[in-house]
Parts: sequence; C-alpha cells; structure tokens
Amino acid sequence: MVVNYYGILGCECIWDQNGLFLAAPAGVQVQSLQQLGFYTAADGRWYKQLSPQESAYLNSMKNVSVVDLPSQGYNFGMVSGTASDMEESPEDKKRANTLCLISLILGHGLSLFSYILTQICDMHTYSIFGTAGLIAFILMIYVRVKYPKNKFGKVLMILYIVEIIIAIIVLIAIIAACASCLNDCS
Repeated sequence: MVVNYYGILGCECIWDQNGLFLAAPAGVQVQSLQQLGFYTAADGRWYKQLSPQESAYLNSMKNVSVVDLPSQGYNFGMVSGTASDMEESPEDKKRANTLCLISLILGHGLSLFSYILTQICDMHTYSIFGTAGLIAFILMIYVRVKYPKNKFGKVLMILYIVEIIIAIIVLIAIIAACASCLNDCS
C-alpha cells in the first residue's frame, strides 16, 4: 500500500511486530519530514510510526492501493493538512505583507487624506473614505484567515482592535457627557 501522508506523496506502508510504519520516499525535504515526526534509521531512510488511530484507519483500507492521510473527515490529531501549511512560504509572506500594507493605507492613509481635503477644500468625502476603512478591515480579516502565521497581519489586527476599543470608549464618554448635560438642563 502507498500512503500520501500530509502532503508527502508515495510513502511505503510497513507492518511489523512493533506496529505500523511509513517509510518516506527519497527526495523529500528533511525539514518537512522532521515537522511531521519522521526519524532517520540506520539504513538512512526516514520512518514514522503511526498513531493507533492512523493504524486502525490504514488497516481498514488494506484493499486500497493508494491511501491519503488525512482522509476526508478524519483529523488524527494533526493541526494542519500539509507540511507546507506549517510554515509561511516567502511568496505567502510577501503576498500577506502587501495586502496588510494596502489595508493600512486604506484604513489610515486615506483617512488622513480625507481630513486634509475637508480642512483645505471644505470637501466632505466621508462616505468614500468610510468605505475604504471598511475595505481595509475586510482585507485584514482576509489576511488573518488566509495567512494566519503572518506577523504583520497579527499586528494590524491588534491595531484595529485597539482602535475599535478606543472608539467605543470615546462613544460611551460622549453619551455620558450628553446625558449629564441633559440632566443639568432640567
């Protein structure tokens, strides 16, 4: 039986008295193998002893020539689906950082530009730049979902959360001040 184990294609399935093992094919990156719990043996090959759940699943699939782990609907305790999901690739990092920068420009740079236009030209562009702020927030959420390990995305999320908390506190203070003024008027 051949097993495709979390993105490592073509692992050989070996049954022996100690349990069920996978032997990784030649040419797989060492870092990927180590992250998935493979170890090197005296013969120079990389092996992984499977968990009881994985072993039971493969035992139930003995008649199948190629099996994918994880199978649809099974998790087997692993956090992510492939070895490439475990760390951020340089392309993903660049893409995520670009989206974060666009979000930051839409959220803060255009707000400053809007304020300057309002002061100089007496133009009221709140709806356009309010929409840009909403798009900035949605971009940040997209980056956090698509690239969860990106540090710029995490910092941007914290920045936006702090801004929302400050805005809520200011709104509560304004409401309290208005209520106090209304009470003083009567």
